Amino acid sequence: MEYEGLVHNDYNKIADAFSENFISYGEIGASLCVYHKNKKVVDVWGGFKDLNKKVRWDKDTVVPVFSTTKAISSACLSLLHSKGLFDYKDKVCEHWENFGVNGKEAITIEELMQHRAGLSAIDKKLGIDTIGNHALLEQIIESQKPHWKPGDYQGYHVWNIGWYISSLISKIDIENRYLKGFIEQEVLPKIEGEIRIRIDKEYDISNVAQLKPFSKIKGLLMMPFRFAVEFFKPWSLTFKSMLNPSFVKNHSNFNKPQILQLEMGAGGGIANARGLASFIDALTNKNHELCLSRDTLNYIMEYPKEPTNGFRDIVSKLDLFRFHAGFLKPSENHNFSQSQKAFGGFGAGGSFVFHDPDKEVTIAYAMNNMSSQMINMDREVNIRRSVYETIANKI
Repeated sequence: MEYEGLVHNDYNKIADAFSENFISYGEIGASLCVYHKNKKVVDVWGGFKDLNKKVRWDKDTVVPVFSTTKAISSACLSLLHSKGLFDYKDKVCEHWENFGVNGKEAITIEELMQHRAGLSAIDKKLGIDTIGNHALLEQIIESQKPHWKPGDYQGYHVWNIGWYISSLISKIDIENRYLKGFIEQEVLPKIEGEIRIRIDKEYDISNVAQLKPFSKIKGLLMMPFRFAVEFFKPWSLTFKSMLNPSFVKNHSNFNKPQILQLEMGAGGGIANARGLASFIDALTNKNHELCLSRDTLNYIMEYPKEPTNGFRDIVSKLDLFRFHAGFLKPSENHNFSQSQKAFGGFGAGGSFVFHDPDKEVTIAYAMNNMSSQMINMDREVNIRRSVYETIANKI
């Protein structure tokens, strides 16, 4: 499969793996970007951004990246920590006074970012109008009661973590910007590629690749049994956490401009691999203006301590996820890196970005053909293996 872009000498194996994703794994369109020792060594794209395979994926094509967005939102918050504006051990209400009600008074920023705050589900039904109204949405999430004693369990804050991060950033940031404004003013001008959370109505929607969601039958067959059972109970915490707002039930809704115009910092971002890799790698590059302080980086690289009742997630019912500072960390069942210092984000369908400090490598991938696999997706494993095999010969 032909691709375009940049491949430095001795990194061709990675680009070959990218091509293999189209030949063997049914990729339609995608981009891949790899940094090694803070230098961009692979930046390629190929395929098509429409499902009829008539419009080529180009250098600037972006695509919805779902939960990979969480890594971007978390990185934005970490920039404020790097400036000394808060500590992860602080109580949230020290910076956001109205948060400290209804059992949330003692919740720390660390607990929130580790998905242990009990705020995985919002009791009030959310819709497009509500999410599009910052003031109203903020009132709703401020009044929400925790669904478990904060700190006792980890529970995947599937959609809500993005709104909590955005509001928290607006309270800590000197200019009181929410995620959209913060990214567009503090991040985009300083990185390569593109990352956006909430596009304007004037945005050229033709730049966004069309998603091909996986079939519901395939999705059901790939679901672990315990997760599937809870997923179909409307009264369960799993259902309430995963499917509010209701439009997220159908991934094809993320092809609609009105959905991409909502600020959803947990799963509504659009990006290309260049933007994802450029931003996350910059956090670790001492010569980049977005480089985090040593204290902030050390904190992000820490491995989270086990919650009171263990790592098994009370929302997904699975022992897969480890979160710290908002980033996904490797686990025994999702071992995307051999280094416990690694951090990143993975999205529904197959997008991902992560940095491995031990190997000094950052990898990002964004595509439009969504896989039904939950973790260790064929295309991701193929790319990851090629990267680690390549850099093994350079260390």
